[in-house]
Amino acid sequence: MKDKDSDAKNRMKDEIRSENSLMKRSHINKDTYLSCWCPHCGKALNEGNKAVFKITSKSGEVGISRMSPYLNVLDRETAMQVEDHEELANVQCPHCDTSFIVPGEICIQDNCKMMAFNVSVSDSKKLNLVVCVRRTCRWYKMSDEDNERLILRDSHEW
Repeated sequence: MKDKDSDAKNRMKDEIRSENSLMKRSHINKDTYLSCWCPHCGKALNEGNKAVFKITSKSGEVGISRMSPYLNVLDRETAMQVEDHEELANVQCPHCDTSFIVPGEICIQDNCKMMAFNVSVSDSKKLNLVVCVRRTCRWYKMSDEDNERLILRDSHEW
């Protein structure tokens, strides 16, 4: 009997290394603007050219992080000191304070926690994006359904 989790992890690893990555298979520009939404209260996380998150460092310091909402652009700003390779203790909605950390989800690249929030490009369906909480990690994942919605040429999202 095959281990489904093992098969899924191997497919994800292949996707990272693949010449035929999601970005290349889809018609998504690397700098596509993503509207970001809290999956709990539904409020927008975007303020101007940044998506805003409430973060907690491993040392317990709480602050606001403003990150680029453009796909694959890793610009981030925060008034508190967060090292590039530091795993955040928590990431929350700045409106409802609900944690975005997904219990039991671990990044396959560096074993850090993962967080989930919703994104959209237009006013159509919001897609659930799961990303690593480490500042410099680019690993993300989506459900098969949302992933397919991204790569469809005629998608309402793109």
